[in-house]
Amino acid sequence: MLVCGVELTGKDAVISLLKEEDGMFYMPECRVRRIECKDVDNASELKYFQKTFEKLAEDYKIDLVVIKERMKKGKFAGGADGFKLEAALQLSKLTVSLLSSSELKANLKHYPMPIQFDETGLKKFQEQSFTTAFAYIAGKHEW
Repeated sequence: MLVCGVELTGKDAVISLLKEEDGMFYMPECRVRRIECKDVDNASELKYFQKTFEKLAEDYKIDLVVIKERMKKGKFAGGADGFKLEAALQLSKLTVSLLSSSELKANLKHYPMPIQFDETGLKKFQEQSFTTAFAYIAGKHEW
């Protein structure tokens, strides 16, 4: 199963690919690290963002997009732009799942990452998207 972990930050979707096969994890190379929506208030820009993400998923044969869910209210609540991007992905042709912070923490507690993030070769800003993908796979897998 090839999972695309997503963290929505402002007008960007930061992505990391992670594949699990026979109990082993692989990190396929990807041509992009983030997909930007220049103007989330413009419908054509949102559609372009959506189509760009769909094309990426088609090219890499991504099975599932997992978005790190953001709080809707409170001190760490997500901004309106991020929620628009989340909706654009959820309304696309892609199979999308949201992973809450509590579920992410519980999955990582049950099955911690076998390597330090620094050893993955990914950029520091991709840490949350990678962790989201790993936590989702770890939570769904019978170890």
